[in-house]
Amino acid sequence: MKKLLAYIFLFSAAAGTVSAQKKLSRKAVYSEWEATPALHPVPGEYKNEPAFYVINNVEMDYRYEGRSMNLYYTLHRIIKVLDNKGIESYNKVIIPVSRNTRVPLIRARTILPNGKVYEVAKEMMKVTKDESGRNTVVIAMEGVERNAEIELLVKQIRPGSMFGDIDFQYNVPVQNTVFELSSPADIPFEEKGYNGFPDAESVIENNRQHITITKENIPAMRPEPHGYSNLYSMRAEYRVKNFIDKNENDNKQIYTWDDLGKTLYNNHCKITEKERTAVNKYLTSLGVAGRGDEGDNIRKIEDGIKNNIVLYAYLEGDKTDDLDSIISKRSATENGYIKLFAACLTQAGVKNELGITTDRTEHVFDSKFVNWGNMEHYVFYFPNLKRFLAPASIYTRYPFVPDELLTTKGVFCTIPPDGFVTGGLCEIKTISPLPASESRRNITAKVNFSNDMNAAVDATYSYSGYPAAELREELALLPKEKTKDWIKKLVQSEKAEDINKYTISNEGFEHLYSNKPLEINASMNTPQLVEHAGSKYLFKLGDVIGDQGELYSEKERVMPVDLSYPYSLNRTITIKIPKGYKVLNPESIRINADYTDKNVKPVIGFKSDYVLKTDKVNGDALIITVSEFYSQIHFSTQEYQQYRKVFNAAADFNKVTLIMDKKKA
Repeated sequence: MKKLLAYIFLFSAAAGTVSAQKKLSRKAVYSEWEATPALHPVPGEYKNEPAFYVINNVEMDYRYEGRSMNLYYTLHRIIKVLDNKGIESYNKVIIPVSRNTRVPLIRARTILPNGKVYEVAKEMMKVTKDESGRNTVVIAMEGVERNAEIELLVKQIRPGSMFGDIDFQYNVPVQNTVFELSSPADIPFEEKGYNGFPDAESVIENNRQHITITKENIPAMRPEPHGYSNLYSMRAEYRVKNFIDKNENDNKQIYTWDDLGKTLYNNHCKITEKERTAVNKYLTSLGVAGRGDEGDNIRKIEDGIKNNIVLYAYLEGDKTDDLDSIISKRSATENGYIKLFAACLTQAGVKNELGITTDRTEHVFDSKFVNWGNMEHYVFYFPNLKRFLAPASIYTRYPFVPDELLTTKGVFCTIPPDGFVTGGLCEIKTISPLPASESRRNITAKVNFSNDMNAAVDATYSYSGYPAAELREELALLPKEKTKDWIKKLVQSEKAEDINKYTISNEGFEHLYSNKPLEINASMNTPQLVEHAGSKYLFKLGDVIGDQGELYSEKERVMPVDLSYPYSLNRTITIKIPKGYKVLNPESIRINADYTDKNVKPVIGFKSDYVLKTDKVNGDALIITVSEFYSQIHFSTQEYQQYRKVFNAAADFNKVTLIMDKKKA
């Protein structure tokens, strides 16, 4: 929420670990650096893990200091590494430090199995900056070996945050974790646990509120294909519930969704007359006709801003969000970018609602627990067109938004441009993805054989919708000299020199508006597709469409399946069979699998088929058609087997090898 409110600072911590050998109480939260550290035994259930967290203590202490509220944050963790993978994962510690944050203490040490201790000296802690200007402390741990322990103690003083969340489940187990949040009694917080992490009631002691949670034996969160492990890991979310005055009369909840709608309006939709004049002049330069066609004006505004105003994570100065300054200097932070979009759309007469949502790979929107801290992605909704636009996503264009926002719910400001409110301040809307038919990955390929039975492929790869947006972004960031290597990877050629020629068409982002396909045409020598077996030749048909992945493992599925977006795939492969030869096993091409809903409507499906066209003069042609579609992007664990069946049908086609032999006289 740092992007949304100047006076509310967000905080999201990656927490650590806690002592497993005894039941931890609140007092254990405060036990810190032991002068003589004792090594911890390895529980039998953890012996095959690469590492595990022994302790993971997170303490958050809110304090009044002068006219402000500061957060005193302490992280104490001990990690025991058990094998080389564990050593590789934890022999370097990275600590992000947000702006306006002081770090009075960082201590780190390695405790070896023989009891020897290496404490990292301050001068060995390197400070770097990331692309947003945030400081990062990097610590290389000394002497890490098997069965060693890594201990870290971090203290930070941050601006007080009204909301936040902390993950407590990782890719290795946690023996014990303790989370405590304390605050003055007149600023009560509330907490909610997700994915198995406990909820907690607060207690009042010495005029301070305390929320304390102890959780033991948190299992490792194993990544699974086609799933978002972060989304389903244990975490705690917290927020300020209300402010209480001296007489304890004010119990009204603060920071509601309506308050968020009002904040969106105040921060991004209110402009001065000077700014309005600058915006109108800017719209004229973009060729935007006042009260003209909404779709046309949206396209001109988006293309004009994203192609000409540079988006920066941070800018120095006091008036960086003033629209006249943004337009003249052609640079803006995200706040300024959103404000410029809102002003341009409104002045052009495009009916719009500014919204904000969360990343579906990290959080599920919970309308009952109001946490602004997870809401970081801005989206415009156009009621007349019922489509969305992502203003800060430089490499997407209306109506496509980044896939991490699809199917999420967002809070959209419904305050009219004149600020005269007659109804609610916001509405919660679902950001619906475009249908699978709008996002295609198609291949049309022709396969010919030389006299010595080497194969050559001429193929057109056609991408539209979300897949095209991804590839156009890759191309935009790609150095020209790397283009052929990029093509090689895309067409899955073994060697770049096997590509005889290629062309790329419609790579500009403006083609997203009409959903004109991005096309790559390539002519390739593909000797790897043919193997000689006695008098027969084996042609690896499945490799023409590239690797499809597979889900053959019988391991029980833990997480739901989440796909990036709905999409469809259509491939047509024409194989010119050499004169005098025939395909012995064409039936191996025919594969069919689908999953239908309760209304017997196909949700996902795969089908491959063929037609043989005979030609005694020039040789027969085998025409193969493959269709695959995924109109739904979320599947519960109960639906996993149906999803797996369809996905593996595509993998089975990938393994099809055609046997060609000479026809008998």
